[in-house]
Amino acid sequence: MKEKTQKTAAAEKGGTVVYCGPTIPGVARQFTNYTDGILPKKLAEAVKTDPVMAGLVIPLEDLPDAMKKLHGGYGHIYRLYQLVRAKL
Repeated sequence: MKEKTQKTAAAEKGGTVVYCGPTIPGVARQFTNYTDGILPKKLAEAVKTDPVMAGLVIPLEDLPDAMKKLHGGYGHIYRLYQLVRAKL
């Protein structure tokens, strides 16, 4: 069973969060949702060490807008996505 760890800032309000960044093997897959904002250990560590990653974990209700911006190539979430992708 995968180890779960701390809640993200987006999850402090409660509810499901979604990782919108690029797929990172062994860490997270794009558009994976996490109930109650509890992230797997490796993703939580990445979020803690890189604030850009933290910006890519969003509340579920923000997902349609984030997907629109990612596919359209504009907005804050798209810039964060590109920063993480460049590091891979």
